[in-house]
Parts: sequence; structure tokens; C-alpha cells
Amino acid sequence: MVRKLKSPKGNGNNQMDILRQAQAMQQEMLKIQDELKGKEVEASVGGGAVVVKANGQKEILSINISEEIIKEAVEDKEMLEDLVLSAVKEVMRQAEELSEKEMEKVTGGMNIPGLF
Repeated sequence: MVRKLKSPKGNGNNQMDILRQAQAMQQEMLKIQDELKGKEVEASVGGGAVVVKANGQKEILSINISEEIIKEAVEDKEMLEDLVLSAVKEVMRQAEELSEKEMEKVTGGMNIPGLF
């Protein structure tokens, strides 16, 4: 015969409250992730020679390269590649920072692995 253990009184309500809070947090996080699509960050390197824009979801929106640097790149291709790479890395760092900052509003600064 298997006996069912009794849970402390009110435990069911507590679990439901936790579940509701988790669902509300999930909805708020989905809303913030959607809003991050519309927020932009920008990185400029080489005195504005290369400008990269991305949204808060780390999607590259545009890369602008000045005519002057393109002319210089004819003789120094690696320099242009380094500038573009540097700008992309910086804009991705900014997008990550923006995303973390916005998610902190929901998580209260709690770091939840795999969340975003």
C-alpha cells in the first residue's frame, strides 16, 4: 500500500503563486525582447571611417564605409578588414549590454543561465 504524503497547508497556493509570477516574468521578457528589435546601437571606428548599426537583438542593420577609407583599402585591404571587424565587435558588445540592461528590469539583476 502506498501512502500519499500530505503537503503543508497552503503549499498548493504558494506553488500557484510562483507559477503565475514565472508566467508573468516570461511575458514581460518576451515583450522586452520584441522591443529590443526597435532599439539601435551604433559603433564608429577610425574616426567615423566605418560605422556599424545593430538592434538590441544583435542583428546587424547596416555597415557604412567612407569613400576615403575605401580608396585607402585598395592599398591596405587588411586595414579595412580590421576596422570593420572592430566596429562589428563593438556594436555587438553594445547590443549585448543593452539587452542585459533591459532584461535586468524583469529579472531584478538575477543572472538566469540560458535566459537570453
